[in-house]
Amino acid sequence: MGSCCGPSGVRIIKVGTFEAGIVGLEEILQAAAGLRECDEVLAVRLVEQARTFGNYIPPASERLYAEAFLRELRAYRQRVAAGSHTA
Repeated sequence: MGSCCGPSGVRIIKVGTFEAGIVGLEEILQAAAGLRECDEVLAVRLVEQARTFGNYIPPASERLYAEAFLRELRAYRQRVAAGSHTA
């Protein structure tokens, strides 16, 4: 159950060849949606932000998570552009 100020929940995303549950992904994507930085900078920001929500991202898998977050951010931006904020 969510609260007024906490993360909205866990979303399962594809990371490399496995699935991972990410806490607060919707909030992370909302915060990053308006940023206009190169993918490398965005990737670092997304991974850092995910960690602030308590998500464990193994250093050896950081690049896979970054790629997954960038993919999710692109999909989120498309949904927003189409007028739908939900998955």
